[in-house]
Amino acid sequence: MKKLIAILLCMLMLVSAAACAKKPEPSPAPVDETELPETGTIAGGWAIAENCEMTDELRAIFEKALDGMVGVNYVPVACLGTQVVAGINYCFLAQAKVVYPDAQPKYVLVYIYEDLSGNAQIMNFADMPVVPGDDGTAAAVDETLAGGWFYAESYEITDKIRDTFGKALNSYGYLAVYEPIANLAEQVVAGTNRCLLVRFTERLPEARPQYKLIYVYEALDGTAEIIDMLDFDFGALCTYGA
Repeated sequence: MKKLIAILLCMLMLVSAAACAKKPEPSPAPVDETELPETGTIAGGWAIAENCEMTDELRAIFEKALDGMVGVNYVPVACLGTQVVAGINYCFLAQAKVVYPDAQPKYVLVYIYEDLSGNAQIMNFADMPVVPGDDGTAAAVDETLAGGWFYAESYEITDKIRDTFGKALNSYGYLAVYEPIANLAEQVVAGTNRCLLVRFTERLPEARPQYKLIYVYEALDGTAEIIDMLDFDFGALCTYGA
């Protein structure tokens, strides 16, 4: 009888110990994919704009942030991208011209922060690195850059520039869509070299746009070719708030 009681007590102790054992941890909650970085983001979490054209809303943000600035006239050319923070950061390409007779233009990146209340302020400026190999620090002297490059008087992509660019692209086939955004700089040689800011999207499923600086040579006989093609990461040039 005592042996039977001892066996029953031992079994009860084993059952109790099993009940007190550590329960398995629950499976982790599924990741909310909406919080993951968007494919195609660049330095600092900046996202390339789906449409870089200036709208009335974007122009209002730009003008609000620069309101009261004197001495330099800034003309917004394109909105290159945004960065979501407690509000939104914007990167604008702009033409800047000092306010005095015969002043020559230059091209800069203007970074603007708009808070949740709609207030806008300048974060910082950065020079466009239009000279091949420049990291954005090549200062202009009398608006002439290294290697004889100079900022273009007009940023507009004229029919002539578009035609020249199309000729130069012939040897590249149709693996991507190239959309010239702005004519930034020129260099006079035996013909003309141009630095164009181009929106580039590969012809692949779910491919996202990116920007490139494409250098096009137009010969005196009207033929054209691409002489260089560089990735352009505007997020890497933002020194504040990135």
